[in-house]
Amino acid sequence: MVKTFKLCDLDCANCGLKMENAIKKIKGVNDAKVSFMTQKLTIDADEENFDEILKQSQKVCKRIEPDCKIIF
Repeated sequence: MVKTFKLCDLDCANCGLKMENAIKKIKGVNDAKVSFMTQKLTIDADEENFDEILKQSQKVCKRIEPDCKIIF
């Protein structure tokens, strides 16, 4: 399942890359892309665990960029 989300307050392209790499390491994630220019996050992950993967992705984003939020 592939879903795209808006990122709010992503201030740094380097932080976006760190988020992308950390989300890719979450169990069940096939791929993740963060676009600093469009302020979007695309996650390709297992459908049955998608809600849990999204929660873990939010934690990753907060840890790397405290002001950044994933908008559903």
